[in-house]
Amino acid sequence: MILFSGTSHPLLAKEVASILGISLGNVEVTRFIDSECRVRILDDVKNQDVFVIQSLSQIADQHLVELCLFATALKNLGAKTVTAVIPWMGYSKQDKAFRSGEAVSAQLVAKVIEVAGFDRVICCELHSKTVIPYFSIPVVELSTEELLASARGPLAESVVVSPDKGGVSRSESFASHIGKPIVYLEKKRNHDTGEVSVSSISGDVKGKAVIIFDDIINTGATAVETSAFLKQHGAASVIFLATHAVLAGDASAVLLKSTIDQIIVTNTIVISKEKLFSSLTIVSVASLLADAIKQNLG
Repeated sequence: MILFSGTSHPLLAKEVASILGISLGNVEVTRFIDSECRVRILDDVKNQDVFVIQSLSQIADQHLVELCLFATALKNLGAKTVTAVIPWMGYSKQDKAFRSGEAVSAQLVAKVIEVAGFDRVICCELHSKTVIPYFSIPVVELSTEELLASARGPLAESVVVSPDKGGVSRSESFASHIGKPIVYLEKKRNHDTGEVSVSSISGDVKGKAVIIFDDIINTGATAVETSAFLKQHGAASVIFLATHAVLAGDASAVLLKSTIDQIIVTNTIVISKEKLFSSLTIVSVASLLADAIKQNLG
């Protein structure tokens, strides 16, 4: 087994390699003056099971192309199998055409990854189950339920809130996992502006610690709107759990000023020092990825 790291998240790759008891593979990733990417594998990978860790985070397009160059180079060198370990599957939010004339980007990205030469994909908490059928190669989707639930700690009077229709199955699974009741919110989203508004709630949250489990925290607008609504309906505290901390734009500043009491995320995406804030806790998915790699050899 050989593990390589792309340039999107080298610290996570090093952590995974350390858990596996191996060193990262030797590779040169450079860019020409016009920004074109160049990947050169320096290890002998012939007849080896090879894994490449690369999140499709900012800048997603560049990291996707780099990932695909890894696959082609490794296959050209005779690797037995090549697996893409993609902690954050960028473009997974674009799993359908929301408006006439839009491309289904998630479908195209799946095909690009396949054509590049990957035999399998390992990823964390996809935005939608509709993404997996876009691949014709095996996809292993890892759940962060247990990881985030453990980081949350024990809460007596608590309830899980499903933030929207798209996250119902995810929220129900999480509620079942931690043995807590679930309450549903009804929301409306303007697909032109992205603005979200909460219209109704299915149950009582008064005096309770509310737990929201979602796959992504992006601009923070949805989380802030949801928390304010829940606090207005008597929630004692709001704890927001999210696998992927995109934290786009000024999300960190917005979240810090919000009524959310605690935000717990994983490190599937690099979170720069400038994006850290007092109510944010980060837990690592390295052990989750390492276990999946060991289970998917060959």
